[in-house]
Amino acid sequence: MVRLMPFYYTAIDVFSFLSIKNSFPFSTFCSSLRLLCKEQKMEMGDLLTKYFTGDITGEEKETLFRELGHDDELKKDFCAMQNILALAEALPEENDESVGADSYRSFAARLKKRRMKQLFLHAWRYAAVVCLVAASAYFLTLHWVNKERNLQFTEISAPSGQRVKVTLPDGTTAWIGPCSTLRYANSFNHGTRNVELSGSTYFDVAHNPDKPFRVSTGRYMITVLGTRFNAMAYPENEHFEVDLIEGSVQIDNLSDDTDRLVLKPLEQAIIKNNRLYKKISNFDNEEYLKNGVVHFKRCLLGEVLKKVSLWQGVGLTIDNEVDVNYPVTGKIRQSDSLESILRALQSVVRFHYEIIDEKHIRIYR
Repeated sequence: MVRLMPFYYTAIDVFSFLSIKNSFPFSTFCSSLRLLCKEQKMEMGDLLTKYFTGDITGEEKETLFRELGHDDELKKDFCAMQNILALAEALPEENDESVGADSYRSFAARLKKRRMKQLFLHAWRYAAVVCLVAASAYFLTLHWVNKERNLQFTEISAPSGQRVKVTLPDGTTAWIGPCSTLRYANSFNHGTRNVELSGSTYFDVAHNPDKPFRVSTGRYMITVLGTRFNAMAYPENEHFEVDLIEGSVQIDNLSDDTDRLVLKPLEQAIIKNNRLYKKISNFDNEEYLKNGVVHFKRCLLGEVLKKVSLWQGVGLTIDNEVDVNYPVTGKIRQSDSLESILRALQSVVRFHYEIIDEKHIRIYR
């Protein structure tokens, strides 16, 4: 049950009048509280009534607001009366109408005809406002609910060690990397071309200057018109990099308006000191597309191991004794098994590994 501070007697009758004339559900509330308010000061109650019906004079308004300044109880009742219309959304009780009718008859008997007529006009004015607000809220809510219900997504995931090639509705081709997910709404290509990426994907974007292609990675937004690039963004590791093959891309940090990069072909964007940073890219486009082979040219061992763990979907622990800054040059096929990749790395770098379980590996000296 809704509970509010008691109103002044005459003010309650005004809202009881509103209830019966407009079938609002708070008539029972008003009627049940009337007995609690009989002991209140009639003078302030009358001023409250005049204020909310628009009949208060300037002098009376000054008196009311002066009293509100040092009467906490009156202030609470004033605030409650301001919010009374919110009760219109409460569910009606079975005897609301009969109780409201009694309230109205009691109300009408205490007021003069001209007074009642004036209040009646004000009541319908307030009722119209409530109906308009309630109707607007209803249709706005219905619109968003229906929109949410109609909004469906296509989600494509690639398992560990595998790639998945898909063609999006606009003609864009995407090669989804291992342990990665690409997601887009059924409204894709209807005004916008937005996709969500978790993991790594190579995009060959269909050119359309009227509909920019946007890739959201959670923290960053990549915007292009038509280009080829590879994006890697694993949120659980905060690993992010973009390699541009041709065209142009813009990368925005969604949490920092000053952090933005525009890449040219053969440039790579990475995170350095928590900001976007670009350098020369060593990404081999053709080899990756044909065979899923990733080239490393003087890439640090720690970075190579991190990428391997992301492709394989396993956790990684590297002991302090391991030289993670050792430069590695070579090729790794994403579809190879975890052990075969680690053994290949052991041929050029001195380390040992332990597969603790299917979800975690340890690298040590």
